[in-house]
Amino acid sequence: MRYQAVFGFMVCLMCWTGLTGGNGWADRSTLDPTKTAVALPLPSAPVIDGTIDLANESWNYAAGAIGGSGNAWRIQVNENLEDFVQWGRVSSGDAPWDNEDLSYNVWVGYDADYLYVAVRVMDIDIFTDDAAAGSANGNTWLDDSVEVFVDGDNSNFASHDTTGTNPEVVGTGGQFVITANNAYREAEAGNPGYGENQAWYAKTALTDTGYDAEFRISMAALGHPQPGDILGFSVAVNDDDFGVTRQVIWCGEPHVEATYGNLILGPRTYTAPKTGAAPVVDGIISAGEYANAPAIAIDRHSGFYEGEVGDDADSWLDGDHRYEAWIVHDDHAIYVAVDVTDDIISTDSAEAGSEDGTTWEDDSVEIFFDANNDKSLIQTNNDLSVHPPFEGQYVVTANGAVRDAEASNPVFGEAGDWYGAASTTAKGYQIEARLNKSLFQNPADGTSIGFNLGLNDDDGAGRKVQLLWQGRAHYEASYGILTLSSQGGGTPVLEWSLY
Repeated sequence: MRYQAVFGFMVCLMCWTGLTGGNGWADRSTLDPTKTAVALPLPSAPVIDGTIDLANESWNYAAGAIGGSGNAWRIQVNENLEDFVQWGRVSSGDAPWDNEDLSYNVWVGYDADYLYVAVRVMDIDIFTDDAAAGSANGNTWLDDSVEVFVDGDNSNFASHDTTGTNPEVVGTGGQFVITANNAYREAEAGNPGYGENQAWYAKTALTDTGYDAEFRISMAALGHPQPGDILGFSVAVNDDDFGVTRQVIWCGEPHVEATYGNLILGPRTYTAPKTGAAPVVDGIISAGEYANAPAIAIDRHSGFYEGEVGDDADSWLDGDHRYEAWIVHDDHAIYVAVDVTDDIISTDSAEAGSEDGTTWEDDSVEIFFDANNDKSLIQTNNDLSVHPPFEGQYVVTANGAVRDAEASNPVFGEAGDWYGAASTTAKGYQIEARLNKSLFQNPADGTSIGFNLGLNDDDGAGRKVQLLWQGRAHYEASYGILTLSSQGGGTPVLEWSLY
């Protein structure tokens, strides 16, 4: 017998502990120490009809999407975890028994006018016996339903607030709810107006495995956030099984803004300064080699975890894994340096100095490029014939093994198309890589290309987690943007770290 009820309020303390007594991180430019996701701009507005149409609508460009084949932002059951919920937490009631009992995927995108949220719920038993179909402000939490929480100005109001009248909450968001039978609730958002031409709109539709929910929330109702801004954000799903309810939430505590996750209106961007003195690529990041390059600082709070590997910010201590990275370029090449903090170094899969081994099973850094920035929806590691040779992934492990098979196998070596090296440090390891611009169609100064970074952490039993700067490995539409500056000084970058 599984004793679940005791876990109803114990998980994800890191998503909210300590954020009390005021609006400590009250701005749209500072990440909170919770979780982070990056919402991506959609090329066209999806139809809000309750059907998440991946074949014909733009959800494939949203955060969480994986190139037309599904979704990596998934909250699911994992009986090996203390609270049985992977990538989320139980906020009330017992944990689900399995994924058919309750699990869900999330997509988030935006355009100039709206924030779009889609949630695909797996729930074998659908109950909507409290709030009447199509009704307003009923007891939606007692039915199968989806709740979207938005703190549009990232004010982090610290108190639990359901009044629907507090301007610090409802002035820029609040709670938006739709049930499986299309009852809606907006009272905790100050009743901004529900409808196809109103401040927000949502619809659901039943599926063979549960139901889909789609939301459209006006940017005006959220205080007019702009690209690059950070919003407080979370998604919760209520599950009504024969009158017994539970709620599973992505991050935080319902109605407590200070506990919500970070939602960056992305993509993330990085401007690499041009250097007159090429770094020495020896795996040792020496002083001055990456001068004027801003740091990318990614830890369990500021990065995005790969949805098929491990668990997220709730599960790890601060020193378990994190990284800082710097990028510069010259006329010949792009140079990437990554300083990794890792409490256990394991390289037991790919032999030191080898090429194209199973590097992802070891402690390693993965560097991704979308050189023509076409944001392809095709998974670039499946069929090399479907993407050009200037796309792909470059990997260096902590023991100097490398991988470039997913970059069409360019020549590796000090005199080759690219080169990488690694060294161990007192706190982990460092890697450096030189990638000739000829690999990327010789981009001129000022060019912007798709870019991503990923960290694999292996503690001796294979990869336990992958932590990315943005998006998902091998899915170009999810990458951030790297701009090759013609100037010698990098511009500040939207990053954050506990350290």
